[in-house]
Amino acid sequence: MEISANNLTTLFTGFDTIFQKGFEMAPSYYEKICSIVPSSTSQTIYPWLGRTTGFREWIGERVLQALEAHAYTIVNKTFEDTVGIERERIEDDQYGVYAPVIEQLGWDAKTHPDQLVFGMMKAAVTGAPVQIGKLTVPVPICYDGLNLYAPNHPAGPAQESSNQTTYSNINSSGSGPFWFLVDAARPIKPFIFQKRREYAVTRMNTATDEAVFSQRLFRYGVDVRCNAGVGLWQLTYASNTDLSNPSNYAAAVAALRSIKSDAGVPFGTWNGPPSTRFLIVPPQLEEVARQLLHATFGAGTIGGAVSAIPIANIYLNDATLIVSEWLA
Repeated sequence: MEISANNLTTLFTGFDTIFQKGFEMAPSYYEKICSIVPSSTSQTIYPWLGRTTGFREWIGERVLQALEAHAYTIVNKTFEDTVGIERERIEDDQYGVYAPVIEQLGWDAKTHPDQLVFGMMKAAVTGAPVQIGKLTVPVPICYDGLNLYAPNHPAGPAQESSNQTTYSNINSSGSGPFWFLVDAARPIKPFIFQKRREYAVTRMNTATDEAVFSQRLFRYGVDVRCNAGVGLWQLTYASNTDLSNPSNYAAAVAALRSIKSDAGVPFGTWNGPPSTRFLIVPPQLEEVARQLLHATFGAGTIGGAVSAIPIANIYLNDATLIVSEWLA
């Protein structure tokens, strides 16, 4: 192919189509479990995360439900994913070899929020930053200063320590991989995905570009400005107990539902439709998770012990299953 402005524009327009194909094909789940929050500055403060609202009988004047003055902040970060395309490949009509790479860029862009969110969940239960490809995901800290999954989250007005109760949203008594419950029925979800700037493609596709002059490389890349953080820890639970025993799933649901708000009332967790309730597992737990949620009959439990006789599965379609490779 002749290296001309028109030919390069046509070629990179084709790359845009390939990129979009990869973007549309990639599986992504973060929008189901995250509050999507636009951001207009370098960081966003969430002072309202510490309190929830509730009705009271109106006697006398209205009582303002003051928001807790937390300084929970999510700082936006800039991420990029870029490839170089050799000038000689274009001249020799071999640019087709880059099609899978460009398609992968689209896939990367679609799954990047999932990497941040599920990586955050994994870092929370391991207690250390995790490496996902070229990303380093830190341990997520909640508005209360504790790890996302902790045995002693306080609930109640911070200025009234005598009225505070602690709750646990993790069971680490098992020895298997961690699995997670997420209730995403409320307007405020357990996770926040903060967008400062949308994913955008940049094409450096003119023959006079500095990299073409010095390295014989055209460039094609995507970048974004965003970050992920914790919303309400009260709406998610982690456990590494044996998921093949339905009683462990039941115990996790019961523990999640027992967590109350700062006002001392139930959150109403796990009362929404199954489409807003999620069981999230790594690939190694996919089979047992599918059996738990999709099998008509299962082992079940009688008196807390696993039954040897198959019985009707009372957890059939109890939640929506998400299998995430980012938790592996």
